[in-house]
Amino acid sequence: MTPNGSTATGGTGLFGEASLPLSIALVIPVGVLLVLLGLLLFPVNQGLIPFSPDGQLGLLLVIMAIQMLALGETPVGQYRRSWLLIGIGIVFAALGIFSCIVPGILTDAIRVLLAFLNIAGGAILLGKRFLPMLQGTGSAAELAHLPPIYKRLLGTLTVLNVVAIAFGISMLLPGLVPGMVIAGIVVINGLLLLSLASILIKIG
Repeated sequence: MTPNGSTATGGTGLFGEASLPLSIALVIPVGVLLVLLGLLLFPVNQGLIPFSPDGQLGLLLVIMAIQMLALGETPVGQYRRSWLLIGIGIVFAALGIFSCIVPGILTDAIRVLLAFLNIAGGAILLGKRFLPMLQGTGSAAELAHLPPIYKRLLGTLTVLNVVAIAFGISMLLPGLVPGMVIAGIVVINGLLLLSLASILIKIG
């Protein structure tokens, strides 16, 4: 506390206040989580270490719920933090926590839910981004004149949406897609999120 009763926020170096927006601060741990999860899935698929699908699915659902509650961020876009959205976030968090603690009961339900959200979210966001151009209301010339950093942002978001769709399909058809391919998709997803955070930091 300072002499006038206010809280001191100064400091330098590692103890200084980080000027990192909350939205980016949430993207970074999600990216790290997905990279770590994907890397661990390689030895998992080789039978070298044990694995809990319920823990994976529950954790992903809890992180999604935190993004909803804190930012209004959903797989199908960002919305105002209404009471309805907060209620959905609380339900998602409860389901994810239950799945982590009590395995085997909600596994298939959460897997299908996450698959649907990833597929629908990726498709909807891609449609919002490119449908105006296909309908002639958007101009390719405008896209060509974007600054390089914004072109990189657009490219990263597009690939991220495509990977989200692929991840959703792999979850919807778990026996059809090889485990090693799923591990690679998860790693790529995490790396793209970290790249997105880096771009947003530079733009901000």
